[in-house]
Amino acid sequence: MSEQEREQLERQVNELQRQKMDLEHQIQELDLEKLNKIETLKNDLERQVEWLDKDKIKLTKERDNLLRKIRISNEKKWKNALKIITLLIIIDLVIIPLIIYLMGFPVYWLFVSMGLVTFFGMVVLVNYMSGTAPLNTGEVRKALTVSFVAVYFAMMPLLAFGGVQYIPGQPVTILIQSFTAIMAIIIGFYFGTRAIEKYVKAKKKVKS
Repeated sequence: MSEQEREQLERQVNELQRQKMDLEHQIQELDLEKLNKIETLKNDLERQVEWLDKDKIKLTKERDNLLRKIRISNEKKWKNALKIITLLIIIDLVIIPLIIYLMGFPVYWLFVSMGLVTFFGMVVLVNYMSGTAPLNTGEVRKALTVSFVAVYFAMMPLLAFGGVQYIPGQPVTILIQSFTAIMAIIIGFYFGTRAIEKYVKAKKKVKS
């Protein structure tokens, strides 16, 4: 090998050595950059996890507070409902009969007053318990049913214990008979629809 070839070979070796060092330096820089990026991503993720944990704790507290408010609201609503029912009972059984007795009104005014007070009281109560602003047909239907039942059970003791004499043809007696028929229809409709609903559900389950 000549001297010129040897020098050329040394230059090539030096060049390769230099390229190797440059590559190693570039690799180190890339590794350092990757490490920095990874560290930055790790810190960002840790902060996000910390924020999520704080949000979770905040949401949990808000949920607990909301559930507590709902429970307190339900308890308060039931207490107010009991107050309304108690007030209706006092009005129907004490105040109205006392006014009718003191004013000397005919006995049918007792039933008229009781029916009206019970109906409007139950409309207010059912609407209050449902939490809906406008009245719907279900609420009015419940109020009508309760008012019919209240008036009917007010009539029956008067009839049974001599408050009203059972003489065929008298208006009160006819009214009691009509109410008995209406009560039979209400009871039949209630239990009949329940039985039909159960039958329809059973048929759907069998088909599915």
